[in-house]
Amino acid sequence: MSSNRRTQSISIDQLKPGMFVVKLDIPWMDSPFLKHTRLIKSATDISKLKKAGVKVVDIDIQRGLAPDATIEGGTALPEPQHGETSGNKSTQIDATKSLEKELNLAYQLRSQIKSSINNINAKLERNLPIDVEEYSPLVNDTLSSLERNNQALLNLAHLSRKSQKLVDHTFSTFCLCLNLAIAGDLRAEETELLALAALLHDTGWLQLPLQLMGKRSGYSATERKLVMSHLDIAKKMLSASGVPEQVIRIISEHHEHMDGSGYPGAKSGEELHPLANLLAVVDNYDETVHQLTDKPGMIPTNALRRLYREADQGKFDPNQVAALINILGIYPVSSAVQLNSGEKGVVEQVFADAHLEPIIKIHYDKNNAPLKIPYNIDLRKKDGDIKIIERVLDPSNPSDDPDKKLVPSFEA
Repeated sequence: MSSNRRTQSISIDQLKPGMFVVKLDIPWMDSPFLKHTRLIKSATDISKLKKAGVKVVDIDIQRGLAPDATIEGGTALPEPQHGETSGNKSTQIDATKSLEKELNLAYQLRSQIKSSINNINAKLERNLPIDVEEYSPLVNDTLSSLERNNQALLNLAHLSRKSQKLVDHTFSTFCLCLNLAIAGDLRAEETELLALAALLHDTGWLQLPLQLMGKRSGYSATERKLVMSHLDIAKKMLSASGVPEQVIRIISEHHEHMDGSGYPGAKSGEELHPLANLLAVVDNYDETVHQLTDKPGMIPTNALRRLYREADQGKFDPNQVAALINILGIYPVSSAVQLNSGEKGVVEQVFADAHLEPIIKIHYDKNNAPLKIPYNIDLRKKDGDIKIIERVLDPSNPSDDPDKKLVPSFEA
């Protein structure tokens, strides 16, 4: 088995309680545990991994036992090394300052984007032409923000929504789509098409009862037919306003599925525009997290799990789902989590090279007492007690969030 200074690859048969696993040879969605990084506490943990099909694991020999170590009662785990690049204090401070600086700009940009969305909607309602070139500077400003630090706009995209559900959904979809455009290295013209489609994708809802968006009970047959009509409505509105045909096509197909199970045309596979597949993934994620259909909402981690499974079943483009997971991380920004210390908080910033070690804003202490002044913990920091995410919380569950501290919100 291969090894380096800190990690070693071993067979599942060599795995013992006391070892610290950092990687499995199966997709994380197929894991019996929420995360691939965990301390193996018992033979039961190992049995679960074997049952899931794990053959090889990578272990961190500085955070747990090495293959030749023996387990004795009261044996302390090795102390973590200090001063590593991913966890040193200067890096943590720089990351926090970078996010704070970009957040100030992102709030302003969010207002500009929402203003543009409202402007577009007003023009469409009055059958006025849409000058698509007018929004190019907005697209460029958004791309620049995402390239500087995409965590700022991702924070705003995940905030809870008490009003303007349609506008906020459009804003989030726009930001997430442009994140994927950067990740996929799309050409400038493709990015422009995608950005316009994201801004305009739900304009058909302007002529529908908005109380149907996020209805808390199942749609009736009549209501479902009405909701599905938003695509035809959008097509007519956008055609009359001079929106490019390719943009209209992407919008018309963003509720289609690769396996042919979507609507309105039950198209599949290569019949679909690639950018429609991308928009479909983002739209479904945001609708699920913010409960914008008649189906129950999900916390971000569970929404990604479902997308992953449905992509594996052929419903969504697996490449786009994988890209979204890579951007958002296993614990997306706004996820409520509990640490192994008992502290509870909200994921504030994730890192592409350390998905399991985000920055958490702590709102409850280890005794579940709410804090008057929250504080940040950077899980990349390795000095002192090692802190890891133990479980994902559901803020709608009173036992998880008794004082309603774990649902970030912002009104503008």
